[in-house]
Amino acid sequence: MLTDSAIDTRAPGQGLALVLTLVLALSGCAQRPPPPGGDLLIPLARPAPWLPQTTDLLGAKAAASALATDIPTLEKTVKRLDKTSDSHKGEDLDALAQNLLHSTLDDPEAYRKASQKLGAGWGTDPALDARLQQSVNDDLLRLAWRRRMDTWEIYWARTFNAISRPLGQAAFNGFIFAPLQLSTSVAHYLASFSNDEALAGTDRQALTLRKEWLARNPEDEDYQYVLAQVEGGDKKLGRTMQARRLRTARRAEKAERYRVAAMEAQRALFWGPSAEATQILDDAKKRLEDHWQLFEASLEAEPLPPGRSYGPESRALAIALLSGSGESTPLTPESIETLEARAQGKGDTAGEAAYIFALAQYEGGAESASWRTLAELAKESPEHNNMARYAAHLVDDPWQNPYRAYKEMRRSKFYEEVTWRLFGNYATRSRYPNLPRPIALLLESPGIASTVLTSPLRLIFGRWQKSPDFQQPSAILGYRYLALEPRGENAEEVMAWLFSYEQNRENFVGALRIADFLPRISNKKRAELAEAASAQQLAAAAGIRRPDRRIQVLRHTSVEYPDSASGKMAGYRVRAELEDASPQKITITRDFLKETPRVAGPGGFGINPILINGKIEDGELHPIGITLLGGLNVRFDLVGEDGDEDSLPLPMYKEISSKRMAQLAAMLDETTRRNELIDPDDRLAADADRDQFLERALLGLADRPDKRPTAQSTYVYESMRERYGMVRGRESILPFDLVFQGSFTDLNLGAFPRWRPPKKTPDAFLYR
Repeated sequence: MLTDSAIDTRAPGQGLALVLTLVLALSGCAQRPPPPGGDLLIPLARPAPWLPQTTDLLGAKAAASALATDIPTLEKTVKRLDKTSDSHKGEDLDALAQNLLHSTLDDPEAYRKASQKLGAGWGTDPALDARLQQSVNDDLLRLAWRRRMDTWEIYWARTFNAISRPLGQAAFNGFIFAPLQLSTSVAHYLASFSNDEALAGTDRQALTLRKEWLARNPEDEDYQYVLAQVEGGDKKLGRTMQARRLRTARRAEKAERYRVAAMEAQRALFWGPSAEATQILDDAKKRLEDHWQLFEASLEAEPLPPGRSYGPESRALAIALLSGSGESTPLTPESIETLEARAQGKGDTAGEAAYIFALAQYEGGAESASWRTLAELAKESPEHNNMARYAAHLVDDPWQNPYRAYKEMRRSKFYEEVTWRLFGNYATRSRYPNLPRPIALLLESPGIASTVLTSPLRLIFGRWQKSPDFQQPSAILGYRYLALEPRGENAEEVMAWLFSYEQNRENFVGALRIADFLPRISNKKRAELAEAASAQQLAAAAGIRRPDRRIQVLRHTSVEYPDSASGKMAGYRVRAELEDASPQKITITRDFLKETPRVAGPGGFGINPILINGKIEDGELHPIGITLLGGLNVRFDLVGEDGDEDSLPLPMYKEISSKRMAQLAAMLDETTRRNELIDPDDRLAADADRDQFLERALLGLADRPDKRPTAQSTYVYESMRERYGMVRGRESILPFDLVFQGSFTDLNLGAFPRWRPPKKTPDAFLYR
């Protein structure tokens, strides 16, 4: 403290400056003062003195009776509880006690009826209502019937849409073409049944539910009736699975994959006898036997017949091959000339000489000449030349001859792309693969003709749309060739094409890698590629969830591209990642705290109310909210000094107690799950790492954080408005949607009602 004498000794100018400084400081604080007392959190409320009343004692007795399976005592206690009332009795205590009593019923049907009756009353808690409704809906036979009705609704939706769509299009395009459009739609409608399986996915769900009911109710009076339904469903399931296996076996046989064809044919026969599956299996076995006979013959080494012996030239050639293997010139020029002369003849000896001569050419650097020699040898008959099939294998194998496969693949994919540009999806697949090919083409001929006629429009308007990557197989073969022959005769040609390919698909990292081997790339072009590649890797790092891998990619970017702007930014990001590293990053937004006052209030996190009152001048949380950083550390993101919520937040860090963290975790879990029961749209997304962290916090273990990179969660608790915007979309109560359809590619307009098929259940993917 300054004394009076000290103040008197100051110069007048200095005193005025001090006063002005204090005024400016106070005025700056007045614009945005901190929370009262500087506290971000309010003290945890101490438990109020509590003495149990009659309803508390009765509730505890009911719970103990239920755990001890003392049904008579439980019934008496629930009756007393219903007649008793005091200040501690909650609004739903009677309903909860009745539900506790109902849960002791051995008959599931009786429990469902009791739950339905209990939920029909007024004033029941919405979360309890939702839970009771789940119990009511948990009727296996009713669920099976619902899935069966879904099957019929799908058929009805298909029928309705097949008629409504052509009529709606005719209303816009003129009724002159209505008969043609309607007949075409009906034809496609009838043909669509060829794609249906004997047992649809919804019927498979119904079959599984009925089987589960049989296992639970072996003595029910409806057991035989349900068993007959299951037996009929099993027969349809057998036909469905057999048809799938046969379809796969046919494709494998057509592709000459005989081992796969034999395996799929055996699987088809598992579901019942089939003449086609037996035929495919027999043919595949014969092909495999022929293959193994050739394989065994290739391993046989027989001595020369009597009267024949190896001459000095053959002996010298064998010695040269064995002693010079791996060298650039394993054979002498004289040996090569001898081989070339022998290769001009006929028979096995000439074939062996031609094969060795081709290998000598390849190892000597004459790559193209070597493949030409092998190609000529492959044309010989295997019956008169044992080496013909070996040569054919080398020539046709994409692993051994990747350049030839690369050229053929480029040519094939070019024609495939041209066909796709002309015919669209009709070029790659048929909507009715199970119908005979002529009938399928006849049905699709109007669409094919329309697609061909409008192909110029698609070329104009469709160039902004992403098209399939037709040349990806060619690129794989090109890279395979470069890996096998990095200095081959065709390496520069392949690299030039790959460079153009990677640029066109905006893979600048791959293009830059190839550019280093192309001498014609200028320094300016390479610098542009390096900048684009570093930006690409920087963007890719942002999508990596694991922090260790994200830091690894950022560090690689900063080291690989140190002179680029994105490379420098990656270096800054590495530093920021390391400085801000934390075991967890679970965020609770400000709007979520406002929407769920139980989480923000004294029974939850206990945040200072002034931080979420909407007044910036009082000190306000940034919309980002708070972030749980692992352990007991929490980051508060506050609105910055400028008071702009769109600016960067002002972070403040605080370590809280284990009790407060456990209280927050408990209230978060309870509130989100309760909201999920009340509002189906308020779903809690799956996140195992988040659940593990909250569970550890509930157990008081949050002070020992799990620092593994794989244990970090980046889950964000958002409010409903943040998820859906100002107005949440609601599904129409009508069973159909009004569709307005227009297309520039085929000049087709229409407006028609479209029946919505039933929604798939969450487990529908198990029954595909």
